[in-house]
Amino acid sequence: MDRSAWIAGELAEWPTKTVMAQLLQKAGLRVHVGQYSIQIGIGGGADFSFQEYGGDLGKPTVCADADSAEELMREAKIVSDVLATVKLRHRFEIYDHRPDMAGYLHYDWPLIHE
Repeated sequence: MDRSAWIAGELAEWPTKTVMAQLLQKAGLRVHVGQYSIQIGIGGGADFSFQEYGGDLGKPTVCADADSAEELMREAKIVSDVLATVKLRHRFEIYDHRPDMAGYLHYDWPLIHE
């Protein structure tokens, strides 16, 4: 199924995969830690994960999509709030099917218009 909304995001500094999983779990989120990913169970319809996490793959990537930008925004806000609580500098841009930016979540990473 082709999802209508997706995310572009990054963290300024990535904690280890183990530390990230612990932070998310402490906040009450369900996580599944794979060899190269952390999948986050929020309870809605969005799929949210940190991919390519571990080993010599380079920096992890934020991967998330949902059927609507509103749904993705709600669920991405939960993850963003967890990261902000522990002061992990990050940004999440939510795009819809047009593809227009439909939302922006961040901690200490203001949106710069050029």
